[in-house]
Amino acid sequence: MFKLTKTVNVINLRDLKLKGRENSPIKGVVLFDENTPTKFLFSGFFTINPNGKLNMHYHNCEEMQHVIHGCGILRDSENKEYQLSPGTTFYCHAGSKGAHEIINVSDLPLQIIYVYYAPKGKRVSSTHVADMEDNS
Repeated sequence: MFKLTKTVNVINLRDLKLKGRENSPIKGVVLFDENTPTKFLFSGFFTINPNGKLNMHYHNCEEMQHVIHGCGILRDSENKEYQLSPGTTFYCHAGSKGAHEIINVSDLPLQIIYVYYAPKGKRVSSTHVADMEDNS
């Protein structure tokens, strides 16, 4: 259920319709953005299918993520790995220092909520690290 009011906005994750490219291991949906409206936040929910991954990338803003379901590995810009499981929350710095990659290592979907600073609630772009390396 999504209910938009002047005081609170409520979303039940079970009611969400995830979107993504056909055959993509990643599907997601925006939770809060300029249409909610929010003034300074952008938030979403995504799922990585078993053995799938979200490639190394970063944003020019800070980002917080929280694991809801499943298990995985978070790899940072220094190639250090961290175990992810339900209840794990992680923070990524702005810029290339905060680059991160998420790999689902379980036979269950890895489900994550993310939130970042976004003036006027507008999505910020992602820079994929491989794209940068290809251009150097």
